[in-house]
Amino acid sequence: MNVVGFCGIIVSLVLLIVLAYKGVHVIVVGTIAAIIVAITNGLGATAGYSNIYLKGVGGFVISNLPIYLWDGILGELYNDSGAARSIAHTVSKLFRGKHEHPSVLTSILIVFVAGTFMSYGGISGIVLMFVLMPLTLEILKESQIPRYMAPGILLGCIATAALSMPGSPQIQNSGPIQYLGTSSMAAPIPGFVGGAVAIILNIAFLNWPAKHEIAAGRVFVKAEGDAEEKGNDAMPNAVIALISLIVTFVLFNAFKLYIGFSIIVGIVVGLILFWKYLHGVKSVLKLISGATAGACALCLSSAALAGFGAVVQATETFGEFSSTVTSIQGPTLFIAMIAIMLVTTICGSGPAGIGAALPMFKDTFAIMGINSAALHRVAAFSATTLDTLPTNPGFIAATGLAKAETKQSYKYVGVCTVVNTTIATVVVTLLLTIFPGLA
Repeated sequence: MNVVGFCGIIVSLVLLIVLAYKGVHVIVVGTIAAIIVAITNGLGATAGYSNIYLKGVGGFVISNLPIYLWDGILGELYNDSGAARSIAHTVSKLFRGKHEHPSVLTSILIVFVAGTFMSYGGISGIVLMFVLMPLTLEILKESQIPRYMAPGILLGCIATAALSMPGSPQIQNSGPIQYLGTSSMAAPIPGFVGGAVAIILNIAFLNWPAKHEIAAGRVFVKAEGDAEEKGNDAMPNAVIALISLIVTFVLFNAFKLYIGFSIIVGIVVGLILFWKYLHGVKSVLKLISGATAGACALCLSSAALAGFGAVVQATETFGEFSSTVTSIQGPTLFIAMIAIMLVTTICGSGPAGIGAALPMFKDTFAIMGINSAALHRVAAFSATTLDTLPTNPGFIAATGLAKAETKQSYKYVGVCTVVNTTIATVVVTLLLTIFPGLA
């Protein structure tokens, strides 16, 4: 193995993590890291950057911009109209019953049901963090759960099973379709079982330390600048608020309409239903402009990670690594699982991991006899495992919104979005290995 090239990849990964953690934008960090890999692996700085890195960035944008763009607009539509808040409040009322202050488990369930449903309906996790964090903090305050658990509770529902289960419009599930020619409902039974495993493990895990923290006197503490939850007035009825999400979900899954067009129809339906809550044409145009800018920035951030992954893939060092991984003796689906998880780690993003791993490995996996539907579901789950390291932009954003410290919050996020999602991925892979007919 090329020792210099291997060291270059390791150094670039460390630099990527450290600089991103320090707040340097991932587009800049991704470029620097990619050039280091290119130079140390003999690709050349110019060729590595212009021919490989930018091509990787462009390929990711071409494949995924429609989802980021239209999903971002749909999310902002739900945010500005109050439709997302309406759904969340209705779920909260249903679970509270006659109790003014919910129990620890009830509080966690409220966030999980609202977050999982809206994430599974197609609203992006980044948008949901901004929409649901105030509600999450309000609920945690009522049950006295410490605020530093808020990122784990919120990300535990919107960044796990809802991304990878069959039918989800999120990129982890919709992305493999373009590479494998599969359906959004590929391997449904193992997919739903895996999703249930992740959700149950997360709720059970979060419930235990929350009670322990409260018993030890570590309770919710109000932070300076906490936003007050908005009232329930001037919001669409929750049933009306669900219609746009249901339309998007049904068009994508039942009618097999292209995901971008499915979301566009959902946006049009939402505009019609929520119009009186959107304060006129100027506000809607401002909403669309803001959502577009945010979605494009988010897409480019993920694309920068995919571009970095493309440069790594172009090296002989990574070719040797790939040969080593795919030559491991054992169940082929587990080999695929490990390979995709490792690429996701390198890319630092689930969507980027999907965009990098499947084009590279799909032919090899086909030669190994792996069913494409089984690979689709294993890939979707694998992309939700090692993507949420402490430098993950979503975790950093969630911690900032919760006004919590990273060192206190990450252990809950790590267990929910890395450990428990890995367990769920193993369950899915094991089911499809033992019962291949389920694909």
